[in-house]
Amino acid sequence: MSLWDGRSAWLLTRYDDIRSILRSSSISSQTRRPNFPFLSASDQAAKLQDESLQRMDGPEHSRRRRLLIPFFTVHRIEALRPTVTKLVRELLENLVTKTPPVDFFAEFSLVVPSTVACELLGVPYRDHEFFQEKSAVRISRTATPTEITEATDQLLDYLGGLLDARTADPRDDVMTFLADHVTNGDLTREDALMDANLLLLGGHETTANVITLGTMALLENPDQLARITSGEVTVTNAIEELLRITSVTHSNAMRLALEDIEVGGRTIPAGDGFIAAVSAANWDESVFPNPEVLDVGRPEARQHMAFGYGVHQCLGQALARMELEVVLEAVFDVLPGLRSAQPIEQLRFKDDSAFYGVHEFPVTW
Repeated sequence: MSLWDGRSAWLLTRYDDIRSILRSSSISSQTRRPNFPFLSASDQAAKLQDESLQRMDGPEHSRRRRLLIPFFTVHRIEALRPTVTKLVRELLENLVTKTPPVDFFAEFSLVVPSTVACELLGVPYRDHEFFQEKSAVRISRTATPTEITEATDQLLDYLGGLLDARTADPRDDVMTFLADHVTNGDLTREDALMDANLLLLGGHETTANVITLGTMALLENPDQLARITSGEVTVTNAIEELLRITSVTHSNAMRLALEDIEVGGRTIPAGDGFIAAVSAANWDESVFPNPEVLDVGRPEARQHMAFGYGVHQCLGQALARMELEVVLEAVFDVLPGLRSAQPIEQLRFKDDSAFYGVHEFPVTW
């Protein structure tokens, strides 16, 4: 395929090919390597500033990832479930008191993961509008490189102040955890800020979009919603199918071949960039029959790659799954008459963002 700047890269869309190449040790996520494939000038600006563990390879990536794992264990995530359940119920009960139409995305979908991410990281929720605004610029496909640089600098300055505050006043949160590792020399200050930025960005926008698009998909397919509410299909399996069919990550996996790699009967030469379209893989009919059809009981749903694949698979996927389960268990219980306030085709979809979704989702009940 031709890239925005005239260079070429390989585009992979088949499920088996993508799994094969993303588990290879002969690929790199380091964006500073020559010929790394970027999707746009704004994408290049954002990723060249990203030196988080997401952009690292080999032993250093493994070391940085292991440092954060204690905050994303199943035990720790399950300990958060009662808090998230209480939050979700309170938000929905508050929603009922408002006069419809109400923007489901802004009033509910975005609030849930943003609040949880703030709680986990130790970021004051009162600042959520600031970091949501800056994060939106970071993932925008229309923002200029200058705008992205400014938004990144402002986010890192903010997180730097928070890191200093946690050094002086430790708490039970990720920012304190990172501050401790800076103090003992396991991380540089820059490393800590980059990883905090990654967790903050990835911890709210993606999950918020799945909540919204998943809710829309169920409203558009009442027969599938009935399978969940009747108990025919478990919420756990339904979540996996919603993750598969929505596939909100539009950036997919950009990588660079470090050696010649055989995939799909072709050779990707060393030094060539490639884009692994995991969203396309999630709709590969050889793995997911009738992929465009929502089937909440789909037995192979969990094979999706919505959280990526290989060593860079999303660190926070257990948290995202838990939040989605709590939401799906509560939304149609509290709001059984929930429906879209306008035709789906009239909504503004996020074609201009690295993460797919809608800008607003007006609902009534």
